[in-house]
Amino acid sequence: MNNETDWLPDHCTVKVDLVSRRIGLFLFHLLMFIAGLIMNLMVVWVNWQRRRTRNTVIFCILNMGVADTMLMLILPISMLEVALDHVWVWGDFLCRFSNLIIVVNIHASSFFLAYISVERYQSLVRGTAAKITVTSEKRKRNIICAALWIFALFLGLLETVHVRVLGLSEPGCYLVPEHDYEKWFSSLVIIQFLAQYLIPVVIMVTFNTLTARAVRSSPEVQIRNINDIWFLHVYSSVFIICWLPFQLTMILILVDLAQPDLFDCNGLEQLFFSYAIVRTVALLHCLANPILYSFLSRSFRSKLINLILSRLPQDLVVNQGTDQHANQVEVKGDGRKANNMAENNTSQSDEGP
Repeated sequence: MNNETDWLPDHCTVKVDLVSRRIGLFLFHLLMFIAGLIMNLMVVWVNWQRRRTRNTVIFCILNMGVADTMLMLILPISMLEVALDHVWVWGDFLCRFSNLIIVVNIHASSFFLAYISVERYQSLVRGTAAKITVTSEKRKRNIICAALWIFALFLGLLETVHVRVLGLSEPGCYLVPEHDYEKWFSSLVIIQFLAQYLIPVVIMVTFNTLTARAVRSSPEVQIRNINDIWFLHVYSSVFIICWLPFQLTMILILVDLAQPDLFDCNGLEQLFFSYAIVRTVALLHCLANPILYSFLSRSFRSKLINLILSRLPQDLVVNQGTDQHANQVEVKGDGRKANNMAENNTSQSDEGP
């Protein structure tokens, strides 16, 4: 959160269209808020009904949905900030609180994406081998999920204590360490890059690749899952693509801080102009996550439809009784086979996306 134009000299020759950027970002925020909030609330609603499942992937998707929903709920503040050209009018408390919510949930979402990749691979490797008790499995995942949230909160507090409202030409919400600015700012940017981006990317790419290889080499799951292997690489690619522009921009800002004479005024103007854009583009992962990890799953869609139908008046769904009975017979006949395969499925089963 910053008003980048306050930091730039007034003798730049390049002209950037701040008005068009402000209008475009406002509309983009609005569309993303509506679509992202609806989809992520659906993810939380459906997976909350399945929270007691022994499936750790579904439990992680629930936590990731909570994180993305929190980001969408705080998005109107960013939307209004953009509309006011990054002028902050809501006071110091909301400046810090909104920053804390954003940072914590961005980290949490990245952590759970990485955890899903690890758990999917472990689930496939375990196969039909003997497992620990359901109670022990749930306790382990609860401890891991709690630890990820606590770590995300720690990283959020580490940054938020340096966030405050400053009045330059107009008041703005800035990340400005009071003591030893360059070292603190550089450290926070590096920590964010490693914890929120690089380490999760390495984990996701590594375990998704291992999962793809395991599927190809396993005759038990290859027939059903071979067409879904490419999804594993899509998961990694979408996260990388969404966050790479923002991370590169932050690195360039860090380079400018270390070498002030490296970029001329025009370069800085374009760099800070693009900052608000790439920061917004990065949040597209809040739209991609529910689509990739939930709405492409047959089991999720089926559960969502059943939940919706269960809340409709019975006279609207009574005509579907015959079809439901036929489906139940089919499910009972194929249930055992599906359960055996679900443990190792990569994207379209009850055992995860």
